[in-house]
Amino acid sequence: MKRWFHFEDHRLESAVAWLEKLGVKKLRTGLSWADSHRPNYEAWFDRQMSLLEDFDVTLTYCFTPGSCGINEHHTSPPRNIEEFAAFCARMTRRYAK
Repeated sequence: MKRWFHFEDHRLESAVAWLEKLGVKKLRTGLSWADSHRPNYEAWFDRQMSLLEDFDVTLTYCFTPGSCGINEHHTSPPRNIEEFAAFCARMTRRYAK
């Protein structure tokens, strides 16, 4: 199942409870590079990933911060691919089981 959780989404706990009730075992979700430029992003990512510990999670990395894109848009390719790669590596080290 695929489920995206928006930054500081108040429905996170409820959504996780429903996924568990429905018997979902595998989940694809993402962490936003753009969100990593917000205050307290690590607390949000930690909370989200902690609540998803019991699932077999496939994690995707997406959404370019406007200031880091070729164009000022979350779907823009990054100007510096190494910055995006560093974000991906940091999150993988932090959350990989």
